[in-house]
Amino acid sequence: MVELLKWPTDEDWAWCKTCTLNTVGKKSVTLPTDEWKRKLIASEHSPLRELWFGVRMTIPYWVSVHFVRHHIGCNHYVQSQRNDRQNNYDRTKAPQDEPVSHIMSLNAQELVFMAHKRLCNQASPETRAVMQEIVDKVIEKCPEFSEFLVPLCEYRGGVCTEFYPCGYNKTIKEKNDA
Repeated sequence: MVELLKWPTDEDWAWCKTCTLNTVGKKSVTLPTDEWKRKLIASEHSPLRELWFGVRMTIPYWVSVHFVRHHIGCNHYVQSQRNDRQNNYDRTKAPQDEPVSHIMSLNAQELVFMAHKRLCNQASPETRAVMQEIVDKVIEKCPEFSEFLVPLCEYRGGVCTEFYPCGYNKTIKEKNDA
């Protein structure tokens, strides 16, 4: 189960545009357009880190561990499995697929990076399914992210940098060459 708790508001995007324009000596006077938003996301410039998302998940513990690997631009708040924090709970006997509540607070740049890695066919199917659910929820609220929340090989036009490519990148290249 995935729930989007926070996503960029108009006020957040206005701040992001203010930061962006300040780097070139300009002031922002209007809200950014959808085209401007997509250009900023594609450019991957630092003001993208001013946009924050909050995601709550109830997922198997071992899948949670995959998301915790992302720590730059992302904070994790994972339900404790400590014996002294929960009644009638013995974490030494807890299976790896025990559901855990996991909240992530992450900036837009890390969200894009995370999607590149966790939608890749090298990620476990269960982790890909959770990431796809996150992506679907984000795109519902922020459609400007749709073309960027994809596997890395798709984002790079068919170039795969994994140690053991799955071959999906070749289908991307064929599509782009046609």
